[in-house]
Amino acid sequence: MSLDMAEIKHVAALSKLGLSAAELKRYGEQLGAILSYIDQLAEVDTSQVETATRLGENFNVWADDKATPWDDGGRQIALEQTLEMKDGQVKVPRVLE
Repeated sequence: MSLDMAEIKHVAALSKLGLSAAELKRYGEQLGAILSYIDQLAEVDTSQVETATRLGENFNVWADDKATPWDDGGRQIALEQTLEMKDGQVKVPRVLE
């Protein structure tokens, strides 16, 4: 599929790219090749292919988001490594105003 120079300039403007004439020509050829490949893919018969709803068997493998208390030794080690403490708690910079 070939694109005319006006279409290539339009795509460049939408992308906010300031391209030279040589770049417009080169990228136009590359974009045309990509669109030709997409046209080829559109012609492939996929009527016998089952629709994929997910890739692989691993689905929603995130761990539960729950607090787990530390034993006293682990808590003490963490507190010893903190830069600043206040009332037995780790003090961190404010995130929200």
